[in-house]
Amino acid sequence: MPHRFITRALLPTLLWVAQVHAAPLSALDRIYGSVTVREHAALPQDASLTVELLDATQPDTPTARLARLTLPVGGRQVPLAFELPYYLADVNPAHRYVMRATLSSSGELLFTTPQPIPVLTNSASQHTRIELQRAQLRANAALENTYWKLIELNGRPVQALPDEREAHILLFSGHASGSSGCNKLMGRYTVSAGTLRIGPLASTRMACPPAMMEQEATLTATFDRPSSYRITGETLTLFDGDKELAHFEARTFK
Repeated sequence: MPHRFITRALLPTLLWVAQVHAAPLSALDRIYGSVTVREHAALPQDASLTVELLDATQPDTPTARLARLTLPVGGRQVPLAFELPYYLADVNPAHRYVMRATLSSSGELLFTTPQPIPVLTNSASQHTRIELQRAQLRANAALENTYWKLIELNGRPVQALPDEREAHILLFSGHASGSSGCNKLMGRYTVSAGTLRIGPLASTRMACPPAMMEQEATLTATFDRPSSYRITGETLTLFDGDKELAHFEARTFK
């Protein structure tokens, strides 16, 4: 009798465990296609291709990345075939999804997508051909889709912490993301008639040395007010009237 009582008591738990282990994993699908460039160019041996699937639906929130894949090119030449897996459960048919791709070598951005490529929804295909443009062809770096490393803030060299992300900002499709050198930053930006405003920005809450926290406060305050800007070659400068507020230099995605 005691043995029968214990068996009945355990039966619901055993059934629940069996159901959990029998539950199917989230199904995977893939986006596949090829990447080429607008001109014939031999790729270095250490070149790498990065492709990303982004949710670009909401204009008031940072772009969400659903999947990212980096592949070593290994001396192969374009067109480069790729397959990017993603979880079907992450895709909402009512949302807008885009692809972004870059070719880099030794930390230098060689080629990039001039515009994001629609995929998956709104009659877009899972098979896509992505054509990249040479990053160095631009007389001036583009304000958007460029990794801007902060070099100088209010006339003072920017500080950095060992093993922490350098201070930078990346502007893409209305969404801003970056780092103060201490905390991650994310939010919105607007550009109008030569005026740039980055913010308001949300941030993580890591505590850093006082000098770094002061730098972060100065940077976010600079971003949060409308500033005129100028791009000269690979340098971005923010101004308040004639006063230079901040200097950035274009870098590859990191």
